[in-house]
Amino acid sequence: MRKFLTIALAAFTPLALHADGGITIAQIERDGLRVTAFAAPVPIRAGPLDVSLLVQEVPSNQPVSDAEIFLSLRKLSAPAPNPVRLPAWCSTISPGTQIPATSAHSKNKLLVGAYVPVAEPGRWELQVFIERGPTRFSSAIPFDALPAREPLSTWWPLLALVPAAILLYLWRAVLIRARRG
Repeated sequence: MRKFLTIALAAFTPLALHADGGITIAQIERDGLRVTAFAAPVPIRAGPLDVSLLVQEVPSNQPVSDAEIFLSLRKLSAPAPNPVRLPAWCSTISPGTQIPATSAHSKNKLLVGAYVPVAEPGRWELQVFIERGPTRFSSAIPFDALPAREPLSTWWPLLALVPAAILLYLWRAVLIRARRG
């Protein structure tokens, strides 16, 4: 029984883990700063895009916490026939709006980030605006977004918990009955 529970725990634990960052989509060096941009989910899909940024001074690699960073999104490809149904908070943010990236977004306080709404699949450009004292620059990061996942393929692990719990309870009852004779 312990082996089964250990295997079940090991199988379902990665579904519950969430890490800051995602995949590296760009690294920009300009005016004494290095900005590494991360995006999640992997692969990038239409819907809420979690963008995290690590800002460092180039010679020392020390993290920078006093920079103001804003993100903006622009569609490069033709509109898709079926836009994604975004959460309510995403529908209030239109493409081109500057979204502030903050350290409150991330558990890792070296990163700043924000959720950016990718309304549909296709080619997009993420604009990163950085202000630190007299230093001001922007950079464009192009990326491709795949179509959004179907809701069932996204939520199946949670939906499967109830039948799995019932099966485990029934299996336990069978084992107890077999021990009693």
